[in-house]
Amino acid sequence: MTNQSNFLTFSKPFIDAAKNVFETMVFTKLDPQKPMVKTDSVSKGDISAVLGLNGEVEVDGEQKPYKAMLVISWPYDTYFKVASAMLMDTFTEYNDEIADVGGEICNMIMGNAKRDLATQGYTSNMAIPSMIEGSNHQIKYPAGTTVILIPIKSAHGDMYIELCYSQA
Repeated sequence: MTNQSNFLTFSKPFIDAAKNVFETMVFTKLDPQKPMVKTDSVSKGDISAVLGLNGEVEVDGEQKPYKAMLVISWPYDTYFKVASAMLMDTFTEYNDEIADVGGEICNMIMGNAKRDLATQGYTSNMAIPSMIEGSNHQIKYPAGTTVILIPIKSAHGDMYIELCYSQA
């Protein structure tokens, strides 16, 4: 399998997991748009949840290491609506009470995707999610990875999934 086809196989569980998590925890359907290669490190949203992943995958009968990262990014308004739906309260500004909502969502998506990746032969070690807040913040992607940006529409507003992957 080529690195590009591996990336397509690798990314599908994340989209499926995001749809599932948002339907069950945030009570909205996601409508992923056309993916594109991201060429800079500036986040599309104002609040980002970042979670690293690494492990091994079997390719042509041989175990190969891979590294990846999942970033979910929201404009402020969308994040407030998502946090409000998930916590069943109303939030209109970023504060300590909702600071970890994105990380929890990212963690749930990664957990679901990790289970599906295991059925494709991936072993996975995931990090603890971290949150970055502020307009035009930078994301530090692992060296040598290609970043795919997937814009997503929902009833709560637009959001973005950025997924990078590289295989040795």
